[in-house]
Amino acid sequence: MLTNHTLSSAAPAHPARRIASLVAAAIMGLSGLTAFAQAPTPVEVAANAPDQHTVVRGDTLWGISGKFLKQPWRWPDVWRMNRDQIKNPHWIYPGQVIVLDRNAVGGPRLYIRGAGEGGDRPLVRLGPQIRSEAREVAGIPAIRGEDIDPFILQNMVIAAEALDNAPQIVKSVGERVAFSATDSVYAVGVKPSMGKVFQVFRKERELRDPAIAPRPWYLWRHNVEDPQIIGYEATYLGDAKTINEGDVAKLEIVTSKQEIRIGDYLIPAPPQETIAYVPHAPEAKINGFVMTLPSGVSEAGKTNIVTLNLGKRHGIEVGHVLAVYKPTETFDNPRFKESPLNWVPGWPKQPNAEPATLQIPEERVALVFVFRVFDGISYAMVMNAGRENVRAGYIVRNPR
Repeated sequence: MLTNHTLSSAAPAHPARRIASLVAAAIMGLSGLTAFAQAPTPVEVAANAPDQHTVVRGDTLWGISGKFLKQPWRWPDVWRMNRDQIKNPHWIYPGQVIVLDRNAVGGPRLYIRGAGEGGDRPLVRLGPQIRSEAREVAGIPAIRGEDIDPFILQNMVIAAEALDNAPQIVKSVGERVAFSATDSVYAVGVKPSMGKVFQVFRKERELRDPAIAPRPWYLWRHNVEDPQIIGYEATYLGDAKTINEGDVAKLEIVTSKQEIRIGDYLIPAPPQETIAYVPHAPEAKINGFVMTLPSGVSEAGKTNIVTLNLGKRHGIEVGHVLAVYKPTETFDNPRFKESPLNWVPGWPKQPNAEPATLQIPEERVALVFVFRVFDGISYAMVMNAGRENVRAGYIVRNPR
């Protein structure tokens, strides 16, 4: 048998063998994509799944997948999708007919009528050949844009890295201390690459990752950021645009919802984008927590937005579907009665019919769809909630 040393010291392989090995590696790569697309358990079709569905404006990929599947995140499995197709699903448009083949080889399969295998399927004509908008714009989104726009354009939680070297207002034009629409201000840190339109935020309460142990007081350093702080709650104050660039840039306040002050942050306005990713489960094992809920509420229900202590560095991406679990709860058993003999010193302990404590097992309460990702934080929408709503501190994991 060859040892590793023997293999490493062997003569270079013949060119033909090298080509064969490269082909084998390519095949293995393709099989890896297949393994990614295929789940270990069979796909379950919804009990009342239709045989077909005509796509209309207002549809979402999540909504359509929920019509056909018990587990909407299994959408890529029934389309036989690879990674690139998951990230760019703009081949589903209003007017197309999606058909469910329940008896396809390898399990249930969805296809667009006229675009699947077999030339005998009728072709659905989608209307006039000249369209007034690009197909990429007309494609249906993963989830409804109006539900998440405030958190895309006016995010109420800012990741810690988003404030690193972020521009700040340092002076007013004149002697004013509070500004509103049409006022001008000066700011530092504004760079041409950031664009000319900014959102104005005020940094508020710290967000601490419950998965990171608190830093002991004796390790505190005034110039070292606390690693447990991964973001901040922020108040959206308004919008500003650049008038003059420079080391000290001049900006005009375009809109204001609250008064703006010196020290407030300027964040480049994000572009309006359609959430294109297909709902899918993470490939890697995920464990995290729900950190915050919508302002002023103690529970989050369907279509509410929550923040997670998970981000890019944890393998999270837009389109990931995660399951939310209510943690295990232990409480005193009201039926427990201890034997008086157990109070006698030295007397053998007497067994009890009832345990002293009871435990409610961990329970899945919802699914969430990730729609915006920072380095260590992400936004997610509650999609499927049961009788119990989502609370801060609940666990998030891969869906099953």
